[in-house]
Amino acid sequence: MSRKQKDPSAFIILNPHAAKGKGAYARDTIADCFAKQGFPCEFVMTEHTMHASEIARDAVAKGHKLIVAAGGDGTVNEVIDGVMKETRQRNFIFDQMPVVGLVPIGRGNDFGYIAKTPKSIEQACALVMDQYWMPTDCGFVKGGKFPDGRYFVNGVGLGFEPTVNFVASDFKRLSGMPSYLAAFVKVMANYPSAVRVSLDTEEDHYEFDTQQISICNGRRMGSAFIMAPEALIDDGLLDVCFANREIKGYEILWYALKFFKGTQVNSSRFTTLRATKVTVTADHDMPCHADGEEISRGCDAVQISLFPASLKFIRKQV
Repeated sequence: MSRKQKDPSAFIILNPHAAKGKGAYARDTIADCFAKQGFPCEFVMTEHTMHASEIARDAVAKGHKLIVAAGGDGTVNEVIDGVMKETRQRNFIFDQMPVVGLVPIGRGNDFGYIAKTPKSIEQACALVMDQYWMPTDCGFVKGGKFPDGRYFVNGVGLGFEPTVNFVASDFKRLSGMPSYLAAFVKVMANYPSAVRVSLDTEEDHYEFDTQQISICNGRRMGSAFIMAPEALIDDGLLDVCFANREIKGYEILWYALKFFKGTQVNSSRFTTLRATKVTVTADHDMPCHADGEEISRGCDAVQISLFPASLKFIRKQV
């Protein structure tokens, strides 16, 4: 199912710090794209972590029906978090939900890739103004810094991958894939040990030693790593992929290379499954992120659930 929204104006939440500060220079380009089409738009710039979520909640409260995230995966995550929290609090039915669009100007733009949003600002703006949306699944994670939970659209990672992501995000100048490769090398200097984990779904229970768990709505994270090659953002299921036993330091490069194509799922060292609810409990703290945003630098339990077809997201028609 896809539909066309007919809202006459766009409310744009722009992160000026996206892509190491390049986001600030995108505002005029975006504004020009909308002006050329005679399409009114309003900009609000984010100022701090979770500000986009706050702005999005306020936009919903004020009745905006077309809310656009201009930034990277973190901006998309926060905007959707705000939209979902406010509409849930107001008990909106699906037909009352605002439509969310994206202009990807971030470091990794993984969700833009998954949603087939054009990389070009001009083409992404044109897609937003067309306002064709599709029902999209949305996840919810509790744990770490968010005991009451926050929403996500792409995926949750625990262990090695979020560790690399946090190091990459700390680089002042590097961005995109170079930042992840440099972070990978840096993390290898202090390679993490495996942690004993219990993983529960609505149907199964697993116990294993691991350094990596991916719980995915979308298929790609970290700019180029295919964490769950069969994941779809509108199938009503989370795709879970985890190393089912310890991976030694001398093995990690071999397996890391497989993530570029998603072929790690063909290895007996990885287990894959699908679920709508996942609980992970570890005997030692593990770093955790959702859509690249920090859930915790170290927590021992997270709960993840999926809300199928709960979001109206502007996506390229295929």
